[in-house]
Amino acid sequence: MGNPLPTNTHKGTIGELLVQLRLLEYGVQAAPPIKDSGNDLIAIKGEIVKFIQVKTEKRLRNLPSVYHLVALVELKYGGNNNLLLDKSDIYFIEKGQTYNKRQKLTKGLINKIWN
Repeated sequence: MGNPLPTNTHKGTIGELLVQLRLLEYGVQAAPPIKDSGNDLIAIKGEIVKFIQVKTEKRLRNLPSVYHLVALVELKYGGNNNLLLDKSDIYFIEKGQTYNKRQKLTKGLINKIWN
């Protein structure tokens, strides 16, 4: 049996993968960097590249010095503590903005950010 994952690592990884999937749904390719550069994902649409920090919590802490967006993932759970990915929400905050300026991830928001 392999080493167990700490709960925060488990939730954080789910958050990162969910952001990747939702971005792909809207035509944005995203992947983690080969080496930990402080950003969780590097996202590309056309010729525009964005560095994304993913937080699977409601706090903006430990942000890297270089990033473009913070993706806030709010995981939703149903009965028996089952994770409901389709019900989970993702919000983006652009660098320099506060939590109160978060915007729900939509195709329109992606078009605005990547234009």
